[in-house]
Amino acid sequence: MKFLQFLSALLLTLTCHAQDETFSWETAKVSNRLPLTVSYSDFQKIYKKADRIADAEPGQTCGTADEANVKMVYYKGARYEMDNGIMNFRELDFTPRKNMYFQQKDDWFDHTTTLKSFSKTYPDAALIMVTEYDENDEPTQVISLLPPEAEADCEWKFYFKDNKLQRIVCEFSCD
Repeated sequence: MKFLQFLSALLLTLTCHAQDETFSWETAKVSNRLPLTVSYSDFQKIYKKADRIADAEPGQTCGTADEANVKMVYYKGARYEMDNGIMNFRELDFTPRKNMYFQQKDDWFDHTTTLKSFSKTYPDAALIMVTEYDENDEPTQVISLLPPEAEADCEWKFYFKDNKLQRIVCEFSCD
């Protein structure tokens, strides 16, 4: 009986701890100024002009080019998907620009974020880290976090190369 109580308490503790290892769309911002969902007109008020606006490449959005009027908006390493004037965050790549960062409540992430420090903040997620290899057979460590919002259909992926954060991607399910 005591073993079952111990096991229940352990599972409850792990579940509560794992729930803390989430990443919320609602509280995250790019460089503490740009929300993850923003109208293009509000984006222009903050940053004046995008670096580039382009058609979505295959695999960047759900559906085909004929099904949606989707554009990708790029600004200093950030990529947003724009549909009908509303922009939704998709990626922040730290390789082209080093002055952008990603903020979630009191945590912030940029090109100086190390795999070790991220793993201390999200230890359970780091336990199931995956290694992917690029076309040059260079390894990249990927740590995934889910959003706390039950209805969200995305997964946050943090890519580390040479133990430094390279990019943050919010992947959506196309189901």
